[in-house]
Amino acid sequence: MTQTTRYEFLDWLRVTAILVLIFFHTGMLFVGWGWHITNSEVIEGLELPMDLSHRLRMPLLFVIAGAGMWFALQRRSGTAFTGERTLRLLVPAIIGMFLIVPPQVFIERIAHGDWHGGYLDFFAQRVLRFEPYPAGDFSWHHLWFIIYLYVYVMLLLPLMLWWRKARPTLAPGVWMLALALPLGINEALLKPLFPESHNLVHDWYIFVHYLLLTAYGFVLASSPATWDWLARFRRPALVIAIASTITVLGLLEAGIIQHDSPADAILANVFTWTWLMVFLGFGRQYLSFGNRLLTWARDASYPIYILHQTVIIVIGYFVIRQPWGAWTKFWIVAAATLVVCVLLYEFLLRRTALLRLAFGIKQPGKEVAKTVFGSTGRVVQ
Repeated sequence: MTQTTRYEFLDWLRVTAILVLIFFHTGMLFVGWGWHITNSEVIEGLELPMDLSHRLRMPLLFVIAGAGMWFALQRRSGTAFTGERTLRLLVPAIIGMFLIVPPQVFIERIAHGDWHGGYLDFFAQRVLRFEPYPAGDFSWHHLWFIIYLYVYVMLLLPLMLWWRKARPTLAPGVWMLALALPLGINEALLKPLFPESHNLVHDWYIFVHYLLLTAYGFVLASSPATWDWLARFRRPALVIAIASTITVLGLLEAGIIQHDSPADAILANVFTWTWLMVFLGFGRQYLSFGNRLLTWARDASYPIYILHQTVIIVIGYFVIRQPWGAWTKFWIVAAATLVVCVLLYEFLLRRTALLRLAFGIKQPGKEVAKTVFGSTGRVVQ
């Protein structure tokens, strides 16, 4: 007999990660890390939470994306899977590079005094020269996630098809903690040579990092027992995650290890992977349910991801010029961004067939993956 299962907890985690991403990128206006535009007054209290969340938000999305690849391949041939991912990933990314990202670059150039004309002139004279950012004005900015994920699909597809056919059995257990080590070794070896750039060509540390996490998600999802084991292991994982956090922060503060040292790379990835195990375990235990909010949010999460950074930068450009306190500006930008993205999705994007295609929104009445981040849809077990 076959049984259909929906892993709603993965949907909840994905939606939550997108929500956190809105607050993270809003925070980039206020931490002085050299973002596209920045507020004159920094919020020091944001730096540590953002530094920690930077190690967690995108890794979680890539793990869920890898799981989604497994689920999608249970319902599609390799050819159909490639075509579906091309429509849901590559098409929105290319459209976004012409429609969504250029306003970000325009605002940045205006704010820094590098452009003094209107947007249409900027687009025609600067964007359409196709000179890569930052020297030029053509970029994928935050859409790097979608580009990388599409490349991973192409690279991993032969392995995924073999895995689907061979069905190798990996019994979950404490050994899964060791999956942090390849992440740490990769960072220790490649980060000094290829710092994070998101340009795909010279970004080997980040490219391999997220490729590993995507593959982890695929392998974990191929064994349904993994989710239940993570739920049972959630409390020990939480203890280990908290201990790793205290350890790495304490050693860095005491000067025993240095930032970007090999020891820092190993411990930082122990921190990342153990917290991911915590999220997956507690999510499986407490978020395995669906409701109308989740049904709406899992379809909205992808187009909101595509929109959010542009909305933040446009709103932030006007807000940071006001004589308000930094925290007031932060909450205004975050709240306004969320409202604008939701309204654009609800009343514009999802109601037009062409915009649905451009933003990777599921077409009504068609059996497609729920979101680009990895459908956790119906699975035959």
